[in-house]
Amino acid sequence: MTREIQLENIAKVKTALAEKYERRARIAKSKPAKARLERHAERFRSQAANAQNGARA
Repeated sequence: MTREIQLENIAKVKTALAEKYERRARIAKSKPAKARLERHAERFRSQAANAQNGARA
């Protein structure tokens, strides 16, 4: 598996995780839980963007 394909797969997985945590944040009842889940989603979105930028470079 080439490095580019590996980074694309990582980006897909991180994007899927971000979507999962965004869904969970919408369902969460308490403000602290929502904030925590939104931070997780934001972190995964950032990691996916970094992986995509690495695949292009």
